[in-house]
Amino acid sequence: MEKPNTSWLPNLNSEIMYEARGFELDAYIIALEGWRRGLTLRWHVKDDEHFKNMKTWYVDRPGKLFSLSSETKTHYFFRTRGDVVTNEAVEIGMDKARTKETLKKNGINVTEGKSFNVDVTIEEILSYASQISYPVVVKPVEGSFGRDVHLNIKDDQELTIAFNKLRDNPKIDSILIERQYNGNDHRLYVIDDQVVAAIERIPANIVGDGESTILELIEAKNELRKQNPRLISCLIKIDKELKTFIKDQGFKLSSILDKGERLYLTDKSNISIGGDSRDVLDNLSEKVKELSIKTIAAISGLNHAAIDLIISESGEATVIEINTTAQIGSLVFPMYGTPRDVPSAIIDYYFPETKNDPYKSPLFFDFYDLLEPLNNRVVTQTKVSIPLKGKIYGKRFIVSGDVLNVGYHRGLRKRAFEGKVSGYVKRREDDRIDVVVMGNDPDIINNFDQAILSDPERSSVEEIITEEWSEPVKVGFEIKADRKLQLLQLQQLQDENKQLDSDIQELSEKINKYHKSFSWRLTAPIRFIGLIVKVLKKLVHGK
Repeated sequence: MEKPNTSWLPNLNSEIMYEARGFELDAYIIALEGWRRGLTLRWHVKDDEHFKNMKTWYVDRPGKLFSLSSETKTHYFFRTRGDVVTNEAVEIGMDKARTKETLKKNGINVTEGKSFNVDVTIEEILSYASQISYPVVVKPVEGSFGRDVHLNIKDDQELTIAFNKLRDNPKIDSILIERQYNGNDHRLYVIDDQVVAAIERIPANIVGDGESTILELIEAKNELRKQNPRLISCLIKIDKELKTFIKDQGFKLSSILDKGERLYLTDKSNISIGGDSRDVLDNLSEKVKELSIKTIAAISGLNHAAIDLIISESGEATVIEINTTAQIGSLVFPMYGTPRDVPSAIIDYYFPETKNDPYKSPLFFDFYDLLEPLNNRVVTQTKVSIPLKGKIYGKRFIVSGDVLNVGYHRGLRKRAFEGKVSGYVKRREDDRIDVVVMGNDPDIINNFDQAILSDPERSSVEEIITEEWSEPVKVGFEIKADRKLQLLQLQQLQDENKQLDSDIQELSEKINKYHKSFSWRLTAPIRFIGLIVKVLKKLVHGK
């Protein structure tokens, strides 16, 4: 069985990915790439004037709007979309029917379909479905993440049920009915005239081991997904739809699959609802690549975007839709296959003069700390300090002995700050410590072992093993808690929360009991008179 990825691009390791998860991931990795090249990075709030004319959504929480500046120009970004993409192109991409119409006029092979207002009669819907032949797909004209999409509708009865569900949704004004095409679902990312990444999107599924129940296999699959920076926010949810889907195949959550037996949990391939992603860039035909590039070119003002298409067994590709503000996490962090550096490709397009920078910084910044002033509405934008540029040197010192004193670690941090060194000290499972340092001055980096030996009052160093270090580290110097200590602290917090909940419940019961008591009812007139006196005093004094 194919093994999921657990390692990523060297410039985007798992350490960095703890900085941003979910909807902020795409913006963070593009902003980080530009910042590392020496571009000036600023994060903005939704009310910043620079974004008032850019089409955006769900930006109440900072972390999706940013700008990058060189000495000669500035570009503004909403997640993965930069300011060279026009609002008109975005509006076309958001309207599936309008996208289809525009592409068809330009000779692009698109799924056959038609849009209808939800006020249309069911007879008109059924008539059109009969015209294009079952099976069909019905979905909202505007929508994403596979929400409210009904696939593989085989007859009038199923279509009537699906249509009524969409019509009853007050958020849906119009729907799209399309002929369903057989083939594999793909997402390609195109920048100008180049396909820079491509994945096959596979519906959520599990593979039996002959022992575990379907429920246990789903839980195990979700644990694997949690190791992926993109998929951690796209776990398989056990809901009514999933239960119905597996029931129709003769299974329930307590069923045990045979070893090697694969069970699909849905017919939708969206990553956001548990789908798998597999890199296929090297396997794409030139014909498919050309179609994707022509698709982008067919929409004026669209310089880069994601193309969703179906590729049949014979290799014929049909465009389903365009996403002008696409999630790129699954392309950069595919579950299977080669990760693709889409952030670098996007920055190459906007700032070509920064390509192939031999001294690109390996550092990264604390994402949420930088956003705090924006979250608190103290400022409308925040600037990220320029990282170290030029030749960067790094070392890891593995230190053994009596070296676990927190005061000793704070002393190391002080010496790092004095030397303008970034890195961290971290306890290892064998009670040794890692001291990692990176900076511009080779003398300070190479001789940091002297700082490690310089505090005999709070440590007793027995051995130092020195290794070269080139992996990314966060700006500044951290004292990292070891995993055992973190788990212990987490358990303590959980215990304290449980005790607090218990105390609140006990107090609430006592208050309710007191309110029902004879003395509370007896003193009610007195409390009422006291309230009247307070009101009269306020009236007399004009307050």
